[in-house]
Amino acid sequence: MPSSSLHRTAPPKQAAHHNPTDMVMGGEKTETEIKLERDGNINAQRYRYLTWRKNAVHPEVSYELLDTEESLREVVQEEISILEEATAPGAKAEERLRALNKKYWLLSQKWWYCRSDLEDLQLRGFNLWRSHPQWYMHRMLVEECVGRQGCCARGCGCCLNQKMLPSRSLGVGHCTLECACCRRARGFEISPTDKKLLKEQFKNTIQGGSYRITRYRQVSIWGLVGDNREDPFGMIDAPPSYDEIERKGKKGLLDWVQTKF
Repeated sequence: MPSSSLHRTAPPKQAAHHNPTDMVMGGEKTETEIKLERDGNINAQRYRYLTWRKNAVHPEVSYELLDTEESLREVVQEEISILEEATAPGAKAEERLRALNKKYWLLSQKWWYCRSDLEDLQLRGFNLWRSHPQWYMHRMLVEECVGRQGCCARGCGCCLNQKMLPSRSLGVGHCTLECACCRRARGFEISPTDKKLLKEQFKNTIQGGSYRITRYRQVSIWGLVGDNREDPFGMIDAPPSYDEIERKGKKGLLDWVQTKF
């Protein structure tokens, strides 16, 4: 999933990014939230999550948000794949890129509506967690990528070193079926029929509210994992370097996974 020049920009700073709309969306913080934040207590995020979970009105919106983000990543990774395969894209490639650009725009509209529909406590938790530019490198999300034999399983650095233009910022994250690096590694193409089947399975998993997707939502929206009370931002990690895996072999990667998870 290496970045193309179209999507390359300066590495993001680690400082939190504040969206102007965050000033009005999300409602007023409770006195408990304010006190916990003033004390520098990360339990403010856990307080938000537990309070929201107890009183949630329509939790399915966050599942729809995650499904939309998966589709956005697919678009961006397919764009990068097309640009990698042709130094001078022909008419067919240009047509496909225009179609993907339109698809990204439509999906970004859907993403905004889903985000805007998050309940206040959830939206405040989401904004805090996503203020970190590499939130997706949380250990649990890296483990998920490793388990699906994505780039994090190979230590190539594709997921870690993504540099998106602002116009594609919603496409950041781990590997999808459109990741060119993964396609080269597995050595075969996935048929349109199989892609559709896998996508439907993912969507059914989301709609069914399985334990896996519940954990996935918890860490993607809140940065929290089960009852773990570690600072979520302290769980943003990176897999071993490609050189390290070359030196230690597969055992080095497995040792790292066991240590982290």
